[in-house]
Amino acid sequence: MPADRRHARILAMQALCQWEVHQDDSPDALADFLSTMASELHAEGAVRYASQVVRDYWPQAERVDAMIGDASTKWDVPRMSPVDRCTMRIAVVEMLGTIVPPKVALNEAIEIGRDYGGADSPRFINGVLDKVLEGIQKDDV
Repeated sequence: MPADRRHARILAMQALCQWEVHQDDSPDALADFLSTMASELHAEGAVRYASQVVRDYWPQAERVDAMIGDASTKWDVPRMSPVDRCTMRIAVVEMLGTIVPPKVALNEAIEIGRDYGGADSPRFINGVLDKVLEGIQKDDV
């Protein structure tokens, strides 16, 4: 299952990047994208999980982006690289949920940033998401 979740997070990040380009957050557009991207490497469970995470992001997009923006002292969310921004969005959605431990979501985001982002992405993602997680944990106390 961990490999499925990694693939799901990558698919979800790619779907959000695709959404930014086309500005179509309809369920049909998401399904079309995921079916196009899904291959033998992406198990059905990964596609389902990616779809769920992306659908969970849309209704709370403003809140998630505000959390990322507040945690980033030098970068506004629109100025961040699309890969970093969308990877962090997926991680924050997972941190706010109950399925994945927040530290797992943070570590997975760092790894995706390492594989798909720039040279500074892992450090940047770690710093921002660590602050986001601190805020979430304070709210839970």
